[in-house]
Amino acid sequence: MIKKILLTFVVLLIAIAAGAFLYLDSIVTRGIEVMGSRVLGTNVTVDSVALSPLGGQGSIADLRIENPAGFNADHVFELGYISLSLDVSSIFDDVITIESITIAQPVITYETRITTDNIRALLANLPASGDGNSSTSTDTGTSKQVVIRELIILNPQLTLSAGLVSAPIQLPDLVLRDIGTDLGAVSIAEAARVILSALQASILQADLPNLDLLRDSIENSVQETTDQAGRAIDDAVDNLGNRLRGLRN
Repeated sequence: MIKKILLTFVVLLIAIAAGAFLYLDSIVTRGIEVMGSRVLGTNVTVDSVALSPLGGQGSIADLRIENPAGFNADHVFELGYISLSLDVSSIFDDVITIESITIAQPVITYETRITTDNIRALLANLPASGDGNSSTSTDTGTSKQVVIRELIILNPQLTLSAGLVSAPIQLPDLVLRDIGTDLGAVSIAEAARVILSALQASILQADLPNLDLLRDSIENSVQETTDQAGRAIDDAVDNLGNRLRGLRN
């Protein structure tokens, strides 16, 4: 009797584990969207997640982070493909251990205002470091901690946007290591802060174009187009007037 009970219990555990792994991809997808949106204070969406429970390899397709409120572009980050290696069992623990993350050719829209920019706005949305309010931590997903041993961003494509002016910029690759290892682990918000700060520093150190020259060039182009359009309208009006006079005669 006891053997039957134990066997039933073991079978039940196997069924639960199999079910958990069966829906693991959708669980992780939902977790990224919910925790990412809460931590960053803007909408985060993921098209799909594929994880190998045995190998610990995985990928994330089309992760998009919407621009913070007050900025024009739809998204600040568009991450088409992310590959990762992690301890899959740690997904259900308090600390998620990620061996490596590689983000290939992310599209970044860096939008500036007079006194701020959209990446700075994302940083401002993050929960304050060392916030001891447990309810706040739970609400924002910061009770979950993470260790990221290596993060690689390859060929980041930046679009610099300031008002009507925009310019494409190729950023250098970015490599970050040992995020959270010194402290044992860090909150997801703190990991996001480290990554966003490094990206912001990379952008500010890049060879940015002279926006004033770009703006002057665009204004001149707009003025030329306006002048041409004005002349075309004048010609059309003159032609119409001549035709009307011809009809009257």
